[in-house]
Amino acid sequence: MERLYTIREVMEVLQLSYSTVYAMCNNGTLPSCKVGGSIRIPQESLRSFIFNNTKGGQ
Repeated sequence: MERLYTIREVMEVLQLSYSTVYAMCNNGTLPSCKVGGSIRIPQESLRSFIFNNTKGGQ
């Protein structure tokens, strides 16, 4: 089963504020789901977001 991250875990990985990650989940920039009323971000959503927003390199 795929890992699900909390907003706090994602904010540490992306080095963004809680409100920024929360807004990204709400507006669909970062696909998420609700589990028991809490927002969770699937690992593949986080990987895709990082990959699609990375510039430069090889």
